[in-house]
Amino acid sequence: MTSNDAQSYWISRRIPTDQFLLYCFVDSTEPLSTVRRQLLTRAATLGDLSTRVREVPGRLDLPHWVPAAPGASSIRLHENVGTWRDCLNVLGELVLDQVDADELPWRIHLFGPLMDAPGSGGAACVVAVLQVSHALADGRRASAIARDLFAERPPTPTRPLPPWRPGWASAVALARLPLQVGRMLARARPAHLAYRQLERDTAAGLVPAKPAGGPLLPTNAAPDDTRTLAAVVVPAADLRGPGVSVTVGAMTAISLALGRYLDDRGVDPSALAAEVTVAKPGKPHARNHFRNFAVELHLEIEDLAGRAAAIAGSLRRRRVRADHPSGVAADRALDAVPAPLLRHGIEHFDFTAVPDEVTGHTVVSSVDRGPADLVLAGGRVGFTAGFPALSRFMGLTHGVHGIGDRVTISVATSPSVVPDLDTYERLLCDAVAEVAHALRAGGDRLGSGACS
Repeated sequence: MTSNDAQSYWISRRIPTDQFLLYCFVDSTEPLSTVRRQLLTRAATLGDLSTRVREVPGRLDLPHWVPAAPGASSIRLHENVGTWRDCLNVLGELVLDQVDADELPWRIHLFGPLMDAPGSGGAACVVAVLQVSHALADGRRASAIARDLFAERPPTPTRPLPPWRPGWASAVALARLPLQVGRMLARARPAHLAYRQLERDTAAGLVPAKPAGGPLLPTNAAPDDTRTLAAVVVPAADLRGPGVSVTVGAMTAISLALGRYLDDRGVDPSALAAEVTVAKPGKPHARNHFRNFAVELHLEIEDLAGRAAAIAGSLRRRRVRADHPSGVAADRALDAVPAPLLRHGIEHFDFTAVPDEVTGHTVVSSVDRGPADLVLAGGRVGFTAGFPALSRFMGLTHGVHGIGDRVTISVATSPSVVPDLDTYERLLCDAVAEVAHALRAGGDRLGSGACS
């Protein structure tokens, strides 16, 4: 593993971090038992789904990926779930049941047939949910795995990993440890100098300043042991406009819906900001190649087209800061930290601590999952969704996931944070229509009416 992926693995043993990638296939005709056999055959040809984690004896090094054969228990059938709402309710229970990457870092849930999935026109649908450990993949890589899994034509089989040899791994780790300490010391100084350069560049106005922290809002409350999910499926065109990407359009709709939701409950939403998950530039050298940064949602701007432009500007400024060379230096320094030190830091980190201020009041994770050419159970994909995990001080998260010409804005929360999710879902649906109207040239019509 790389240091980034090892961090994700160790963190997942402390708090839930699994990803859940939902795909709805329309006009499905095959029984789920047949679909399970087909998926097991396909999974066995994919290297990412034919692996598991093994720790080096003595915990002397980062964990290793080793070969593992997929088994039937990794694909779970939910044949008694007949409605879309029931599907989301069951999935809300499943998101707390994390995979054990030591056994297999993925799982598939199959639901159906459903007759009322969004945009299905009453046709029979099968919903497939790929659950993956965050150590195995970030959002983009997990979407690529799903694309290989559900592609009409099977991809080229991946070369299997070499056999696991724990004794050899321990010997290599012992030999490398002095070199790692030296490399850590050698990379620490460049990382420090790069950070000081970031400070100078910020003071000179060459790099945007780091966003200031804001007050905690009700969405920063700790979730309870229940998860509730919602999904608003819309045409991608409803969230696009001149200079406005789907991600920005979705964030504008979220700003409108969440602002109204909080305002209706007597909470001042003016400071609203979102933690946004964005892919790092360059070629990935780890399975997790992303970062998070805060983006203001600009509720002070009433005009929604103007608000979208301001959100897009904030997103660009955060990218400029995140792309500063100090980020690469920091990543190199982290990668040089010996595994025992890295593990010690994670094992002694207090994941229950709540800060006095936060830089975000919700999470927005956005991934374009490509063309709508995936197939399963005799049906073709209609839409996709995803549900970012909650944390101790992030009780409301949003996924923005597109496939073909449809985008789903998904919501994950807890009744202790948002006790009336149906209300928030309606607000979000209305907000999408208003944003669509604002972004269309001339505002000639109010959205598409296709929110579902």
